[in-house]
Amino acid sequence: MSLLQLKHICKSFSGVYANENINLSVEKGEIHALLGENGAGKTTLVNIIFGLYTADSGEILWKGKPADFASPKEAIEAGVGMVQQHFSLVNKMTVLDNIILNLKGNSFFLDRAAARKKLTDLAEKYGLHVNPDALISDLSVGEQQRVEILKALYRDVELLILDEPTGVLTPQETTHFFEVLRNLKKEGYGIIIITHRMSEIMAISDKVTILRDGKQVADLTTKDTNPEELSAYMIGRELSEDYHIEGSPKNEVMLELKHVSNCHRKHSRHKLDDISLTIHKGEILGIAGVEGNGQKELAEVITGIQKTGSGEILLDGASLAGEGIRERYEAGVSYISEDRLQDSLITGMSITENLILREYKKSPFARHSLVNMSAIRKNAAEKMQQYHVRASGKSGIDTPVKLLSGGNQQKLIIARELHDHAKVIIASQPTRGLDIGATEFVRQQLTEQRNAGKGVMLISADLEEIMALSDRIAVLFGGKIVGILSREEATVQKIGLLMGGIKEEEAR
Repeated sequence: MSLLQLKHICKSFSGVYANENINLSVEKGEIHALLGENGAGKTTLVNIIFGLYTADSGEILWKGKPADFASPKEAIEAGVGMVQQHFSLVNKMTVLDNIILNLKGNSFFLDRAAARKKLTDLAEKYGLHVNPDALISDLSVGEQQRVEILKALYRDVELLILDEPTGVLTPQETTHFFEVLRNLKKEGYGIIIITHRMSEIMAISDKVTILRDGKQVADLTTKDTNPEELSAYMIGRELSEDYHIEGSPKNEVMLELKHVSNCHRKHSRHKLDDISLTIHKGEILGIAGVEGNGQKELAEVITGIQKTGSGEILLDGASLAGEGIRERYEAGVSYISEDRLQDSLITGMSITENLILREYKKSPFARHSLVNMSAIRKNAAEKMQQYHVRASGKSGIDTPVKLLSGGNQQKLIIARELHDHAKVIIASQPTRGLDIGATEFVRQQLTEQRNAGKGVMLISADLEEIMALSDRIAVLFGGKIVGILSREEATVQKIGLLMGGIKEEEAR
């Protein structure tokens, strides 16, 4: 008997199908991969399973019996857990409080000692280490992901849905996490995993269901397929891994950091310590490191979001001391944040409005305090076409950003930030959570900026991405630069050792 069965599931928004006649079956002890481009309907489908959406038609069977989960609470009580791509944690609460929040069986007198022990045991068993007393707001994105995974495991689920669970993990952490999943599989758990990485699908899944434009285009047994076939079903073509990196970086320095440290909160471990770096014109400088070692702080100090405690930052030879976020942007510093929903977009506003958030006061969008709506709408239509931003339904440029898929939200940010007067682009985890087609597009855009003579700082947890695009690679550990490697001398082994705080010569 299947653990979960979906029969002829349909779901539409504004008359456009997000899911059309989807059939899916997950057995006990099976890892089932769900593959498709952003906007293909994957997240809508798992949201229906988890009780966040209700299907317009079709049937869901849970352990052979009809099920209609009206809420995530009902799904969890039945034994369905889900780790979502966008976190659902309470920032002002601790890790432990988030784990036990709304837990079935909670009473007025909660045994916090027992809850802490269970959490600690789970974290130790699965290698998902996090401080139970830390505030969620003080954690990195990677650490927050660990909390989400622990929250699901804490509830003793039988089916675990994972939406891009490895997007914030290092290769070593991903390998370990897959061992966790294999152990759960052996114990009879069913697992649905959404991932865009072909290597992960081939390594961990038993079966693959592929969606395209809301339709089910293939059901495959993993051992009988290959990445090329998966790509062809998913996007209708083979991927290009040639990003056309042209020439060598120029001698001129575009961005320079001299002994930079940040103003960090007392007892915070997310700090920068004496950072010295240069980015040349026509260069991509990759920043590698395990999440929580200062990557976000580095990006925010450069862009003016965080204050510099000491040291100096120079853009094209001019000091940025005392300059705020807007002034740095106007000087030529663009920023693609790792957290697009928190830092980069106003989701209740339209595509048109989000595209002018940086320049709504400037010509041609405004003159003498008068808004030029014609120019604003023309800009939105052109950017959507140029950067292949797709909006479902008939709203087009007036579509609220919250209705866009993650990939289209990211393309929207890139369309805004990669402007003509940008000199340096700080791109932090720019392809996190994106499908392979959108990832290819984003990487090509960054490469084009490099080839045009701009400086790019690429902060990424994806070592393959770092090594494919970077001219040089700097590694962060504990808020310090522990090594800088050229493209020629960089290897996964060398970078991995540096990411762990061990220099290659010390590991021999």
